[in-house]
Amino acid sequence: MNKSRNTINNFSENLKIALAAKGLTQHQLAEKLGLSQQCVSRWIKGNREPSIDNIILLCYFLDEDPNELLGFNDITPNEFKKFDELFFKQKKSS
Repeated sequence: MNKSRNTINNFSENLKIALAAKGLTQHQLAEKLGLSQQCVSRWIKGNREPSIDNIILLCYFLDEDPNELLGFNDITPNEFKKFDELFFKQKKSS
């Protein structure tokens, strides 16, 4: 659970950086995405996560790599091994 929260915080920080780099406000991004500014604000505050569809749109409008925006480039190889282990455990149990 803590790791999940940390991932949300990485995303929100990365989104802030991407917005600043493009010179966009939350309101401008919300308009481009067809969402409310409050929705974008929740992402930036780390209170909510965007849907996969909105992540794709964010990457398109901000010209960002999804791995970079989501913070996956910060995950170490050992952490990826843990994900593999969890995936295979779940796959075997289904």
